[in-house]
Amino acid sequence: MKIHKKIIWISGLLFSSYADAQEVVADTSKQEKTTVAFNDKGLQFRKGDDFLMTFRFRTQLRAGYFSRLDNADEPGFEALVRRMRLRFEGYLLSPKLEYRLQLSFANRDMDLESGSPQIVRDAVFYYKPNQNWSFGLGQTKLPGNRERVNSSGELQMPDRSIANGEFTVDRDFGIFIDRDFELKDHIIQLRTAVSTGEGRGQLKTDNGLAYTGRVEYMPFGYFKNKGDYFEGDLDFEETPKVSIGLTYTKNFKTTRTGGQLGTPMVSAYNEDERLAADIRTIMLDGVLKYRGWAFLGEYYDRKVDNFSVADFATRPDDRLIFLTMPAGTAINFQGSKMVSKKDEVVARYTYVKPHQQLIPYQYLLRTKAIGYSHYFNKHKFKIQGYLGLDDREGESEELDDAFENRLNAMIQLEIGI
Repeated sequence: MKIHKKIIWISGLLFSSYADAQEVVADTSKQEKTTVAFNDKGLQFRKGDDFLMTFRFRTQLRAGYFSRLDNADEPGFEALVRRMRLRFEGYLLSPKLEYRLQLSFANRDMDLESGSPQIVRDAVFYYKPNQNWSFGLGQTKLPGNRERVNSSGELQMPDRSIANGEFTVDRDFGIFIDRDFELKDHIIQLRTAVSTGEGRGQLKTDNGLAYTGRVEYMPFGYFKNKGDYFEGDLDFEETPKVSIGLTYTKNFKTTRTGGQLGTPMVSAYNEDERLAADIRTIMLDGVLKYRGWAFLGEYYDRKVDNFSVADFATRPDDRLIFLTMPAGTAINFQGSKMVSKKDEVVARYTYVKPHQQLIPYQYLLRTKAIGYSHYFNKHKFKIQGYLGLDDREGESEELDDAFENRLNAMIQLEIGI
């Protein structure tokens, strides 16, 4: 009998819940419905002008071969998930209030050298009162060099250049203000940011900030589908399109070897003491696209000064930390041609030269590479091949791992929506 009573009680509870649910549906039937659509932008959930969420994912699967490992005179292989990311973006309450969230899960995609895994790549909100102004708050990419601002999913080769790896500014937490000017066919874009200077997910421990400003000029108007920020002329521009960009950034009292990137600079004599320095970086870049041809050029200049430890005479190991911070100049050139609607060939030359005072402590780097891409669905679904020769020259006996013409071969599959 008790069992029957429990069954009757549970049935009544379920029925009442169902009735309540029916009532909610009835009440909301007069409201605007949420629509779901799948298109070139991803999987979209929309409710009028109150809510939009676009969901995307992508992953990069890579296999590679090196004729010489960094610390040994023997060949090596790699096979890994290079990137695995989830991305959510859209607006809340109004199309003027936008958000962008991005998470990364691959081991080499979480900035492990910072001291702990950094899963959050982007978490930023924007207020866009009109098409020319944008105000942002949160963590996202700084307005740095073009190669960095290009998504890693929209590259012509499996990875960015070694010049970008040495001198880029990457992501940071801060305030972002953008302004666009349209003068007939001439487009001028201003990008500014004030940020912590410590990179993704870092706790701010000093009074220094990073200040970044960028200006871009497009003399022949906009590119198709914002093509100034994806590599290759996949849209076959019918008229020449050019964009020239200049970035200046100064990072005060940063406590990482590369500013927003690199390892934390902990004193060799006191593990609780963080060393700090000022980093100034200038980046000039340009891109040209026309009828399947695409050319990218970048120049970098970085200087490190104002070390926090004034007297290195009794602290030589701390001095060595500063002498290994990336500083100097670099160039990167890429040229490509779409040989069909789906196939592309590309060549790259990159050169990194340390500052004159740092040459005894740092390598001169050079890469010559060629690549091939087959685009099943543009950059979202593609397979890429890469073949490069890497040089690493050192002028000091301490730099005994120098090499020339190291063969580097890769194949990478990218799948995403």
